[in-house]
Amino acid sequence: MRNQYGTKEKSRVHTSSKGEKGIVQQQRVKGVRTRGKKNDNVEVDALEKTCISGTSAQTPQQVVSRYKKILWHFSKGGTMSAAFKHVGVDWNTVSVDAPIAELYIAAPDKFKELLKNHSSQVKLSAFATQCAAAVNEESAIEDRIKALKASEDK
Repeated sequence: MRNQYGTKEKSRVHTSSKGEKGIVQQQRVKGVRTRGKKNDNVEVDALEKTCISGTSAQTPQQVVSRYKKILWHFSKGGTMSAAFKHVGVDWNTVSVDAPIAELYIAAPDKFKELLKNHSSQVKLSAFATQCAAAVNEESAIEDRIKALKASEDK
């Protein structure tokens, strides 16, 4: 059965005690993600978004890849908000995970050292906090990050 948006849905038919048939519940096709409110029927193609673009990053390497992708789109002459929209993330997500990518770019050796102690059981936000602390501990790294950001603004 197709809904008003032209996407497939499965329906369960219920027969009442009087023998009347009616649709009790509509279920979305398995494997398709939805966007919006809980009961919203707007569906997103499962292949539309990849792990780098639009869904949550699971590893520090994915955060770095997403950050580089945003910087690449920004360097092509657009705005940061347009780059965020193109990659499929919001500003807050990038700002929370930015210390991971900044440390990777400014001090790769320090990043590798922290990455050795990181496990997949630890949340990404905790690793971002560790990276931010490492940046704040060494003023040379902090100055390098500021210099790189200033050169990108020009």
